[in-house]
Amino acid sequence: MTNAKMLRVLDICYRTWERWTEVAETIPQYKLSRIQMQKMAQEKRLRAPLIRPYQVWVLGRIGEVFGDLEQGTNKVEIAKSIVEANKLEYTIKEFEAEQIRFTQPLPGELQNV
Repeated sequence: MTNAKMLRVLDICYRTWERWTEVAETIPQYKLSRIQMQKMAQEKRLRAPLIRPYQVWVLGRIGEVFGDLEQGTNKVEIAKSIVEANKLEYTIKEFEAEQIRFTQPLPGELQNV
């Protein structure tokens, strides 16, 4: 996914993306993913690194944290501390588990309506 498409998917502006990314960089797996994508972009001579669905998911989760914070506060620093305290909720394993939950039918759900 391109950066522009990710901004459209998350329905955010570039400045918001910068703030959310600053917080996301505190997550080791996110940071590693970004570095891997930058390396791939250099090897393939792409203009900009692509973005993995995991990275979009992390940014969306961070956006939820920002949305819960009061206006007029230093949201970046508060969000960093919240994410830091809950790093295990932002792993690739959690991303994959959530993807499975959203693709599995609910118990008792009608299959052929």
